Amino acid sequence: MKKKSSNKNEEQISKINGLNILFVDIQVVLTVMTLIVAILVLLGKVSFKMFELSLGLNLLSIAFNNYKIYKRSKLTILYLILGIFLLICIGV
Repeated sequence: MKKKSSNKNEEQISKINGLNILFVDIQVVLTVMTLIVAILVLLGKVSFKMFELSLGLNLLSIAFNNYKIYKRSKLTILYLILGIFLLICIGV
């Protein structure tokens, strides 16, 4: 006979779904893009505004994932404020 799983295990399993995985994948892609753009800025190939845009979008995706998946409210507010500030600085 199988044991019934506890509610805590069912809640943890239900948090992992296709939509959450998509948002984490987007965050990974934005992080890799930010690293590539940072290297290109150091080499003088692209402008610093591209790095600010990439970093701002990355911080917004981190804030969203912290809020939606990880439930970390203090860091979420910090990432959100920094991401919006960077996007405002470049005029988006």
